[in-house]
Amino acid sequence: MKARHILIPSLFLALAGSAMAQSAAPAAATAGTPSPDHFVQKRQADADAKAQYKQQKKAAKQEYKADRKAAKAQLKQEKVDSTAQRNEALATSPAAKTDNSH
Repeated sequence: MKARHILIPSLFLALAGSAMAQSAAPAAATAGTPSPDHFVQKRQADADAKAQYKQQKKAAKQEYKADRKAAKAQLKQEKVDSTAQRNEALATSPAAKTDNSH
């Protein structure tokens, strides 16, 4: 009976130790050395592609924002020029006479 009490906990410790050894191995393999496992290679390739896509998306968004800002500034300038042109035309034209006979 005492042998069973000693054997069972030592068996659990042995199993837990081997489980930790297995979980520590993949972490060391991803440190920069390519893995021979095809699933790990695919996961790494997918992660690299995702990072590249995010960079391209960020650059495109910045370019879009810059273009939008330039277009907004141009539209604002056109509005100012149009208003100035209209005001100049109104100032130089003779005032229209209104009919007050009614």
